[in-house]
Amino acid sequence: MNLVPESIQQVISEISRLPGYGEKTAQRLAVNLLKMPKGEAVDLVRHLALMLDKINLCRECGIFTEKEVCDVCSDESRDRSIICVVEESFDAFMIENTGKYNGLYHVLGGRLSPLEGIGPEKLNIKSLIERIKKLNVKEIIFATNPTVEGEATANYIHNLIKNYPITISRLAYGLPFGGVLENADDFTLAKALENKQILK
Repeated sequence: MNLVPESIQQVISEISRLPGYGEKTAQRLAVNLLKMPKGEAVDLVRHLALMLDKINLCRECGIFTEKEVCDVCSDESRDRSIICVVEESFDAFMIENTGKYNGLYHVLGGRLSPLEGIGPEKLNIKSLIERIKKLNVKEIIFATNPTVEGEATANYIHNLIKNYPITISRLAYGLPFGGVLENADDFTLAKALENKQILK
């Protein structure tokens, strides 16, 4: 006999359809919602509905925005000759928070993952190439995640654009500031050695 009420099971089923959410994680989220004071839970659901209603993708770069064209793409003071290519909007948000980048962004909307059925046609790649031509771009910075899929995605796009007269760079990998060498994995140490800097 299944004692889980149908309304709870429906919520669990819907949440577990999201990438990265299995049934157990969805179950914990549903239970935590039920444990919240009812007013707070209702506010959360209301904010979710508002977010779904107001947020769309910037028609230029694909970043999450409440406008047709995001604040970065509409800012004339940004350097339009540089595009930083990221997997998701929140990757761009993190880079923007550093205050060290003044170019444009391009959000792919994911990364290549044949096992999950995500091929090039499901990513925002075609519009990147159109932007490179239209904006007279001089540099592309790949800021995809340091994973097998992130590397494969950057390499795939690199092969598509390598004949354009542009500089193609990649965010450096290496040791985190304040980290300890003995805690670093082999991949991180190898990348840190590859990306070593000359001291002047």
